[in-house]
Amino acid sequence: MKKIKMIAVLFSVLVLLSGCAKQAPKTETYIIPTSYWAYTSTTPEKAVETFYDLGEEYYTDVKIVDEGVQAELTDAQRDRLIQRNNDYIKKLVTEYETYNSEYRYVPDENYQKVDFYFDEKIPNLLHAATVYNVAAGYGLNYILANHTTDWHVDISIYNCHTDQLVVSINAPYETVSYGPAEWAASYNE
Repeated sequence: MKKIKMIAVLFSVLVLLSGCAKQAPKTETYIIPTSYWAYTSTTPEKAVETFYDLGEEYYTDVKIVDEGVQAELTDAQRDRLIQRNNDYIKKLVTEYETYNSEYRYVPDENYQKVDFYFDEKIPNLLHAATVYNVAAGYGLNYILANHTTDWHVDISIYNCHTDQLVVSINAPYETVSYGPAEWAASYNE
């Protein structure tokens, strides 16, 4: 009888402990599509390596699938990735705006469009780093925030002296391509 009571108590303790055990946070599957990796000139393999380097604070599981990169993320992990991108965007924009006080950037909290104001004197490296990388950050944030593979970022570049549009593109479908004729038109309108 004593043995039965001890087994019953032990069973009760196990039941109580199993009820108190922490449940793993719920994850959702996100597909970061091949169109995104093509735009960023990054391979899915390199993207998976980057996730591994970031550590489990940023993902639960990640692998390459036909559609791109599949990431299993908790809400907290998704939010950390978005915040990480926002911090990088802020760093890029700070460098850009510090270069010339007339240069400015108009963000979009939905990550679908971005407006840049600068002139034809912007150094090529600064131009490429800012426009391209901010658009890439917006693209990934849009994918994660909206749980979609259908992404795009409308990029508009304005003349900072006249506020006239120089060029407008839709990434990833179009590339940033303009030159002296577009700049001249932005001064004449």
